[in-house]
Amino acid sequence: FRSFAKSYFEWVRGRIRGPERELSLIRQLDENFGDLRLSDIDMARAEKYMAARQQERRRHPFRGQAVMHMSEAECAARIAAWTARNTKPISKASVNREVSCLRRILNKAVDWKLLPANPMGRIKLFDEREFIRKRYLKPEEIRALLDNCAPKIRELVFFALYTGRRFGEIMGMRWQDVDLENGYVYFPKTKKKEPDQVALPPRVVEVLRDLKARAQGEQVFGCADGSPRKTIRYSFQRTLRAAAIQGFRFHDLRHTAVSYMMMNGIDLKTIAELVGHTTAEMVDKRYGHLSPDHKRMATQVFGAAMDKLCGYRGVDTFWTLPPKPAASAETIPSDLAADISTIISQRPRSSAVEQPPCKR
Repeated sequence: FRSFAKSYFEWVRGRIRGPERELSLIRQLDENFGDLRLSDIDMARAEKYMAARQQERRRHPFRGQAVMHMSEAECAARIAAWTARNTKPISKASVNREVSCLRRILNKAVDWKLLPANPMGRIKLFDEREFIRKRYLKPEEIRALLDNCAPKIRELVFFALYTGRRFGEIMGMRWQDVDLENGYVYFPKTKKKEPDQVALPPRVVEVLRDLKARAQGEQVFGCADGSPRKTIRYSFQRTLRAAAIQGFRFHDLRHTAVSYMMMNGIDLKTIAELVGHTTAEMVDKRYGHLSPDHKRMATQVFGAAMDKLCGYRGVDTFWTLPPKPAASAETIPSDLAADISTIISQRPRSSAVEQPPCKR
């Protein structure tokens, strides 16, 4: 497996976006399947691997280049602090990505006539629907985020909130792809593997104009010296701490934008085009969650409409309507009383003694 995995990576590295992620998956698989022959890998081994991986704890990120400038004591301290904070096991989504990579490798072995069939063809991955993140910012959190945002990433965060685009697409923006005169931005590389052109809100156009006036390089959201910015992780984490926002990631800005688009009545097809999804069904499946407050308002509007249809104007629900009181003999409805007064005032008067109107 180890030898073929290297050949597979050499073949795939120029054909996919982000080959670094594929390489990390291959390295993880190599720890468990590296010494096996391709023909020895079957569904039973893969399912045992899935069960075992789900019990493992996540590995700390302090290795390789991340620790080049750290002393051993500092590195050990950071590893201990990270381990104390991160006690959760490997997520089901991560295990699914690894097994999917294994399936792709074996598929290529079948294409190259090294295996008669892929034994992983019918393996069942973990269900991830219950783990879909539903975190997005409330209105007060949005204002707190922008008020405490680090200056060097403020425009970047602002753009993500207003457009809902992915981090990689935003970081790859160049000024030659931005049409400020007509309010458009062109994304040559997207996750759906085709270019995308998106209209920009007027406020975003103003922010980009101010940013371009002091830009140094061709990158829209590059560093101060014009070089491409590689990461904003630490600046964004400091911003979240300053704004007292917990359990939030940069990608959740995309969730926030799409959620508020839906809450403001934008149809699913238009949302899919604006944020770069392939279909409207994908938007509905991935971002169909709305805030509880918005749902409560929707039920109140519907309840008021149903109350009107049922002829009820009170506070109680339809099922707790009080019984109608019996009509009193001494009580005349206001509309009937008005009609009676009009009739009496219009009838001819005789010279005889006027009789008082009879009671009804």
